[in-house]
This record gives sequence, structure tokens and C-alpha cells, in this order.
Amino acid sequence: MQMGQTDNQIQLRDSSADRVQSLPHEVVGYARDYPVGYVSTWHRHPRHQLLYAISGLMMAETEANSYAIPPGYGLIVPAEQPHETRMVGAVLLQSLYVRADLPGAEALARCRLVTVSPLLAQLIAALCGMGNPWPMPPRALHLSQLILIELLAAPVSPLALPYPANPRLRRVCDALIATPASPRSLDDWATEAGMSRRTFSRHFQMETGVSFGKWAQRLRCQAALRGLAQGRPAARVARDLGYANAYTMAAMMRRIT
Repeated sequence: MQMGQTDNQIQLRDSSADRVQSLPHEVVGYARDYPVGYVSTWHRHPRHQLLYAISGLMMAETEANSYAIPPGYGLIVPAEQPHETRMVGAVLLQSLYVRADLPGAEALARCRLVTVSPLLAQLIAALCGMGNPWPMPPRALHLSQLILIELLAAPVSPLALPYPANPRLRRVCDALIATPASPRSLDDWATEAGMSRRTFSRHFQMETGVSFGKWAQRLRCQAALRGLAQGRPAARVARDLGYANAYTMAAMMRRIT
């Protein structure tokens, strides 16, 4: 979503996965291959979703956040939450849709990026491989129950990029998104926002939950993941993001992920 765009301005459409939304299952598995550059434009689902890919990189947007979703991570998207997804490179998707009225499912009503453990990944693969049979055999039922237990326990990842609501702060974010390698200092960005350094730092932390420095690092980490997924050499990606070499960039990415 473009910065500053309101929810009412989002043009929603039906998702390609809508055909599985009305199935009677409590948890539905959905697997699909997506080509390089595929865009699932703004849409929403009546169920909670786990957006998870076993290969390839996905970039997802909500009205408040941007997310890089590499393999090993999954995005929990609450029911009726508008979102857009872009595939960077070819993506092999294994997604879950959870009925919003299930006991305990209210814990999935908050959008967040989580780490998908090897156990959860195997459970998702097994459920998707069964093709949503009905009536559900005992194995599918047990898989669904185990998936919910593991999903609710999944730790939150730090790869989210929250957007501030203040227009002046968003203007700074726009500028940094356009030029993530910018060498401008915190004082420069505060001046860009028409604030003192202290006021800028305080308001940015209050609105996003992270410091401006950490926000900029997350942005560069997302940009690095995107560049690497596109097949660009690590040295070139690092240079384009203002790092001295690929090792320095990799160290930054390890600190965040």
C-alpha cells in the first residue's frame, strides 16, 4: 500500500484461495506455486491465515506494516484484514486458513510475523498434502489440533516494519524507503520532519514501537532479503545498501533475524 493510503481507498478483490474458505474444516491447508513477480493484490479472507512459504521470499503489506517473509517465517493475517502479497522469485506456498470462531483462535486476531519451527513446518506440509478430505479422517483432525497448538506458541519475529501515523514521520519513512542506503544522520531526518532530534526520536518510538535506528536497520534487512531473493550478488546488494562488504551486511541481518 502506498504510504498515507487509507483503508477505504484499498481496492479489495476476491482471493484465489476463496474457494477453500467455505469448507467445513476448522483448519484448511492450501498449497500453490507462484511465479516470479506474482502480486496478490489487496484482498482479505473470512478466516485467519498463516501465510507461509517453504521456498522463495514474500513481501506483504497491511495498512500499518510491511513484512519480509523468508522461508522459516510465517505471517499471521487476521480474518478480514486487508493485505497485499508480492512474490520475489518463485514461491512455493503452503498456507493455512483457521476458522475465526474456534476456541483460542482469538489469539490469531493480531497481525504478526512468527518463526515457523521445523515441527510446525512438517505439520503444515502433512496437512496440505492430505488435500482437505471430508469427512476428516482422525489423522487430519489431530494434525489440525497440533498445528493450532504450535502456531499459538510460535515466537514473534523482528522483521516487521511498522509505519507511523504522523504525516511528517511518514514523509521521512517514504524518503528512506526510496533510498535505504542514505547516509543522512538522525539530526538530518529530524530536520526533514521539522522536529528537534529529541522530539523526533520520542515520537517515532511512540508511534512504531521501535527506535528510528532499528527501523532503518529492519528496512535495510528487508531490502537485502529482496535483493538476494532476486538473485543479485551479495556484494552488489551490500554496496547498494551502503555497506562496506557482504560480510558487514550479513552481520546486520543475523542481528535482526
